[in-house]
Amino acid sequence: MERVLVSPDGSPLSEAVLPVAEEWAKEDEAEVILLRAVQARHLPGVDPTEAEVRAVTEGETYLKEIAARLEQRGVRGARWAVWYDEPVTAITGAVASYGVDLIAMATHGRSGLSRALLGSVAAAVVRAVRVPVLLLRGQSPWKPWTTGKILVPLDGSEVSEGILPVAERLAGPRDLTISLLRVIEPLPPPAVAEMAVNVDELMAIERKEAQEYLAKVAEPLSDKGVRVEWTVNAGRSAGTIAAFASEARVDLIAMATHGRSGLGRLLFGSVAEEVLRSAPVPVLLFRAPGPAARSGDSGA
Repeated sequence: MERVLVSPDGSPLSEAVLPVAEEWAKEDEAEVILLRAVQARHLPGVDPTEAEVRAVTEGETYLKEIAARLEQRGVRGARWAVWYDEPVTAITGAVASYGVDLIAMATHGRSGLSRALLGSVAAAVVRAVRVPVLLLRGQSPWKPWTTGKILVPLDGSEVSEGILPVAERLAGPRDLTISLLRVIEPLPPPAVAEMAVNVDELMAIERKEAQEYLAKVAEPLSDKGVRVEWTVNAGRSAGTIAAFASEARVDLIAMATHGRSGLGRLLFGSVAEEVLRSAPVPVLLFRAPGPAARSGDSGA
């Protein structure tokens, strides 16, 4: 990882992710790119050009101060740029222009993810870019790599496995453990009533298949020298992922998302959104290439 992008907007929330970006940048000797997207309010009687210049100048002053603080704290380089554009367009443009490897963003607290994430900057950025996006919930401090574990939930699909190279790049240099998790969801009661099968036997078969699947996924990681463990748990996906993250005291949850034009069923109102809302640790989302992305299907 060579470049980490952070786009503070002047709010304490947006700046809450700076210590995390700083820590990751120091570990990898990476550069932090500070981006401020500005748009001037055109008021009656005020010259529009003057308002735009003032907005850019204020943005430059703000970012220069942050860059100086980061460099004083040991960050190799802190570059800054002010783009006169709306945030999503500015962030996606900066990713391409500067060769960004990771975007770090903060989202609102426990009860406010729907307002902060759905249909907003974070969701649109995850949809638009092909680099991992680290989402830190609220302003809670994060001490990275306390336990040295990255949780990677997998559902058996090629798309969900798209996060594995990202997790491997994080884990390898830091000697972290990748903890693979496969969640077996129970059958809904109506389905159980209609099926002439023994539910316990069916769950046992699914568990065995899940164990074999995770062992197969873990093998190439282990062969590369990455520490890897795996677990199969039963329950509802999002709740089980969040509970396991808490019980196993992982430092980070890393997940892939589906779809070219949207996070679709996976994020909005579904697994990733629920994990973001309830997870005790930051979540790293990556819009991985896969069958859904290749076909243009926006669903999961």
